[in-house]
Amino acid sequence: MKRIQVSPRKCVGCELCGIACSVTRGGEVRETGMRIRIKRQFPERADRPFQPAVCRQCEKPKCVEACPKGALLMDLQGEIVRLDEKLCDGCGACVEACPFEAIWIDPQRRMAVKCDLCRGNPECVRYCQFGAIESPFAP
Repeated sequence: MKRIQVSPRKCVGCELCGIACSVTRGGEVRETGMRIRIKRQFPERADRPFQPAVCRQCEKPKCVEACPKGALLMDLQGEIVRLDEKLCDGCGACVEACPFEAIWIDPQRRMAVKCDLCRGNPECVRYCQFGAIESPFAP
């Protein structure tokens, strides 16, 4: 499975990854358009206060099983869970099914938002200045 690797100990919580994602995928900076989010650990953990949340591209994705519209599907290689925006109605079944809290609903667009690895060129990796995110496509 191809998935973005995160190192919480290196994350400083700057959210440049999410900003780059939002601009790349939606053309503007919107928190609800970010396909990677930084969660603050409470109570704060000194060793890793920030936890990047991003789709883990599960082998047997519960979000795909939960979607009543068939809007989430595994790509032909069986590596990346993709969202068909034309089919998604924003019901939230996928959000409830994801054990990693890595999919959410964009209230403006009324549809699910999740990482699809930017079709092989994840911008979040490029913009993370601290090495907290690694690409599955790196040589």
